[in-house]
Amino acid sequence: MLRGKARSNWPRLHQRIGTLTSTLSQDLQSVTSTPAVPSAVRAVIRKRVFAAVSANQVGAIVYFTAMTALICTMVFVVTRLPPGEAPLWLPYVFVALYSAPFAWRVWVTYFARGNLRCLRQFAPVTFAVRAIRCCAVLVTAPPAARIAHVDAVSRALRSSERSLLRGPSRFGSAPRSSPRRKQLKLHARLVVAALRQAELRLDTDPVQGAKELARLLVSVMDNYASGRLGALLPEQDLKDLEPVADRTALRETLHLVCALLVIGAVGWAGTWYGAKVGVDSPWSLIPAAIAAVLVFPRLRKTGPDLLMSYLGP
Repeated sequence: MLRGKARSNWPRLHQRIGTLTSTLSQDLQSVTSTPAVPSAVRAVIRKRVFAAVSANQVGAIVYFTAMTALICTMVFVVTRLPPGEAPLWLPYVFVALYSAPFAWRVWVTYFARGNLRCLRQFAPVTFAVRAIRCCAVLVTAPPAARIAHVDAVSRALRSSERSLLRGPSRFGSAPRSSPRRKQLKLHARLVVAALRQAELRLDTDPVQGAKELARLLVSVMDNYASGRLGALLPEQDLKDLEPVADRTALRETLHLVCALLVIGAVGWAGTWYGAKVGVDSPWSLIPAAIAAVLVFPRLRKTGPDLLMSYLGP
């Protein structure tokens, strides 16, 4: 049964929020001796819980609706074909069914809007909480088992670093044309350098290294949740540090190239299949136009007008 944000489900959602908050409080008690969770972090946890429920519900409804429509269409067409003949588009149906959940997750991660925006806007807070959890497990583990948890801390830090470097462009407070974004990216690179310097202590004193990392991560997630992206760490923690290399621009370029390749592949498939069933251009390019609107949400305002002007006489 699908559960959404209806008032009858609020006790279940608040129980989830309380569980996450109490777990974070216990982790903070283990690594920093201050179990109080910052109020801004509590608000982010609440927003993300409600947004995750909305994303899961919408994704499930869309997926099952699309799957039902595709199956009904497939049965309707197959039952009217001559015996032994299979439709050419049958493999594409199965590819669409299996790729729909992945496509929805990618859209939520990179292009979500509205009440789902906080899922990507506050991703650094979530990854910081996970890294603090790994640090707490390392600190509370028996001495003989601590070495096995060092790898988990490093892996969690890599995810936290990537989300921090993407933070200035995903938070939404600094437009792409604003000179503030360059300064915010430089500060994020310095913060990542401070985290990496503290990570080096894991090889000499795992417990103290984990506690130092947790202290830095608490400051980062509190300031990020409060919107202070230019003051994630105090100046004394960033003194004499060199900014790390930022490869997010290269990754975003690769994402753009992949998106254009997907749109081109959809357009080619629509043209190829349209020729098989007798649908001529420009109607065969409608799937490509829909894919472009899904990949580039900014086209939602102007895309329909451009499409209708292209399709018009």
